[in-house]
Amino acid sequence: MSFDEMWGQARDNALARQQSSTRLNQLAPSGGGSAGGAAQPQLDVDAGVLEERAKNAETVRKNFMEADDKVMSATKNITLKGFKSDSALETFQKRWRSQMRYLESLLENGVKGNLRTSAVEFKSEEAKRLNDVNRLGNGGGKN
Repeated sequence: MSFDEMWGQARDNALARQQSSTRLNQLAPSGGGSAGGAAQPQLDVDAGVLEERAKNAETVRKNFMEADDKVMSATKNITLKGFKSDSALETFQKRWRSQMRYLESLLENGVKGNLRTSAVEFKSEEAKRLNDVNRLGNGGGKN
C-alpha cells in the first residue's frame, strides 16, 4: 500500500469517527440540570481571600529566588575553559538568570500585584455598597 493510499484511509477513518460522535468541551451539569439537581458549588471570594493568595504568591516568589541564589552560587565558579561545553555552561547561566528575572517579575507583579489590586478594589466596592445600603436604610433613597 502506498503512502497516499494509507494517508487517504487514515483521513477517511478520522472523518468517519468525527461524524459518528459528538464531543462537548464542557461537563454536563450534575443532577441532570437545574430542576431538582444538586446545588452547584459557589465561588466565595472576598478581599481577605485575595490578600491570603497574594501572601502565598510572595512566599512562592521568595522560595524561587532562594533556589536561584543556590543554583547561581553553585555554578558561578565553575569554569570549563578549554572544553567545548564552556559556552554551553555560559549560555545556561545567562538563560537561567533571564528566566528567573521573568518568573520573579511575573510572581511579583502579575500574580501578587494583581491579587492585591483586586483585594483593594473588593474593599472599595464593599464599602461603596455598604454606604448605599446604609443610605437607603435610613430613608436617604426616597424621592
